Amino acid sequence: MTDATTAGNAVLEVRDLDVAFGRHHVLKQVSLTVPQGRTLGLVGESGSGKSTLAKAVVGLVKPVGGRILLDGVDLTHTRRTVAVRRRVQMIPQDPYSSLNPRMTIGETLAEALDPRRASVKKHRPEIEALLNRVALDGEAAARYPQEFSGGQRQRIAVARALAVRPALIIADEVTSALDTSVQAEVLGVLRELRRELDLTMLFISHDLAVVRHVCDEVAVLQHGELVEVAARDELFTAPRHPYTRLLLDSVPDGGPLRTVA
Repeated sequence: MTDATTAGNAVLEVRDLDVAFGRHHVLKQVSLTVPQGRTLGLVGESGSGKSTLAKAVVGLVKPVGGRILLDGVDLTHTRRTVAVRRRVQMIPQDPYSSLNPRMTIGETLAEALDPRRASVKKHRPEIEALLNRVALDGEAAARYPQEFSGGQRQRIAVARALAVRPALIIADEVTSALDTSVQAEVLGVLRELRRELDLTMLFISHDLAVVRHVCDEVAVLQHGELVEVAARDELFTAPRHPYTRLLLDSVPDGGPLRTVA
């Protein structure tokens, strides 16, 4: 993240990453590091390349240049085995489409725990423990996604990500589809889990107020280029790049980030 951060304790390293779709260059020489037990916020207006970076890290987008390393292992051009894919878990933006409506919550979590031999009965203690970690009762395991609110579904998505004990969690706009009051519930759960489990997380958001609430460091993307990386308090109190200052000026009340021309 900063010059003081060494690669030795890095879970995720992105080095000079380039991603292009045809002639459209989406990410340009992006480099960042997420150390063990830290949360890096990635911010920028819509279209800046935030979600493309997340997709590249999980293997859904193929870079045209640069490297992606997880615990020092280069994944850029490596075949993503099931074991490797399970080490990086993404919590998606939409809590309404991310859970299978035909499966109970218990079945969803059992499948995450053991994809080959998923059994709610066999894994009931682990399932209940996961639900309790995200402030849900163990009885929720017998219910279907449509029986839960958006905030509850997002907490279930968090539990599913935790089930595989990943090295890295990518939270991609996880509160943007939720009402403000519900956002607080999800963010509270994430903060508590960070403390309890020493989670390492890449937290992507357009909402600077949310990023300030959750993250240790913040990286700023503009048109696919990384323009600033700083500790959270430093970035919010003394931003160095004009674009960062423009983003901060666009949210004087701490509300959601408006599109900046």
